Amino acid sequence: MKTSAETPPESGRVPIQYWNWKAATLSAAGRAPIFLITTFNYGWRAVTMAVTVEALYRAGTAGFFAAFTQALRHRRPKWLTMLLVAVLIPAISLVLDCLLHLAMGTPNLTRGMLVATVVSAVTSLFNWYSMRRGTLLVGRTGMSFAADLYRLPQLILQLLLEPLLWMGRFSRRLFVERGI
Repeated sequence: MKTSAETPPESGRVPIQYWNWKAATLSAAGRAPIFLITTFNYGWRAVTMAVTVEALYRAGTAGFFAAFTQALRHRRPKWLTMLLVAVLIPAISLVLDCLLHLAMGTPNLTRGMLVATVVSAVTSLFNWYSMRRGTLLVGRTGMSFAADLYRLPQLILQLLLEPLLWMGRFSRRLFVERGI
């Protein structure tokens, strides 16, 4: 089976049939606690159902959406790719997630989905950022999961510092152009 890393970016194809197990694992592990916390006051049955629904949904769909993100990681224009990865993909995923939780009768769904929305936008952007730097990739271009996990703290720090670095580069260019 091919992985999304084996489809050349210049092919123009987006390999939606691929699944990124690394992102699926991290997503399921990171998102289930949201629903554990937001349904905690509704009893163990509600918690168990909400956490199970979220973990299974995330394990299945996050790998699909991450494969799409992996395929798009070097596409241009960069701003459009970032918009697609940080807004459109999470929006589609969240609508499906919400519908599933509605069908299952998850209590306190509004609070859970509000937190999930913020987390989805941030993690989708972080996945794209990481994949552009060779982390969380599956297939021939991917490293081991342990190596990816080792790099994550460094990538989080880099992403947090990115706006400051951008302002520094912008200021430097501005001062050079004006001869200051």
